[in-house]
Amino acid sequence: MGTKTITLDSEKFVNALEKLNDKEVEIKGASIKDALCTYSYALLKGPTKGDTLSRNGAHIVHDDLLMKFDQLDVFFAHLDDAYTGNKNTTPLAELEAEIETEKYHVTGFNISGVEENKSVILSGWKDVDNGIIKFSAPKIKYSSAYLYISELKERIENAVDEVEQYMNGKTAPQEDPNQQVMTFAQEDDAFENGKVV
Repeated sequence: MGTKTITLDSEKFVNALEKLNDKEVEIKGASIKDALCTYSYALLKGPTKGDTLSRNGAHIVHDDLLMKFDQLDVFFAHLDDAYTGNKNTTPLAELEAEIETEKYHVTGFNISGVEENKSVILSGWKDVDNGIIKFSAPKIKYSSAYLYISELKERIENAVDEVEQYMNGKTAPQEDPNQQVMTFAQEDDAFENGKVV
């Protein structure tokens, strides 16, 4: 086996470590149903450190969160062997452009394990001729030889970031009923000036 050289930007690495140490919770899973997000998280600090809690969000998710889930569809399709004509060297961007990808929809993910034993399971549904089939993809270890593991890990982290923001109040923009103003002046003028035949 060849050796890999990894170059780290020390400032970014230190910032990432500080960010990690400041966290009080770690997202372990999330799912979206009816535009609401249900998520679970582990407590990282305090006397109940290690406890896992679940919350059912009562607010409509922001489009950014939906977009991060949509970016997982290609992995869901790939893990279901949807791309039969492609080789293992096919770039991810090409798979995303395939028509098969449109049939797959990730609605949730679950992360288990810690550090080198961390893994993820994607769940959702795919369109078939007579409806949809709901299922979960195989568990993918972060340390596995899965072809697109680095992209999968990055996109899971992006989804986790959005779930954290949802947890902290980032939701779909609410319409302010006080800003809705309707004017009838033009309609009244048109009616007044109209001719009856």
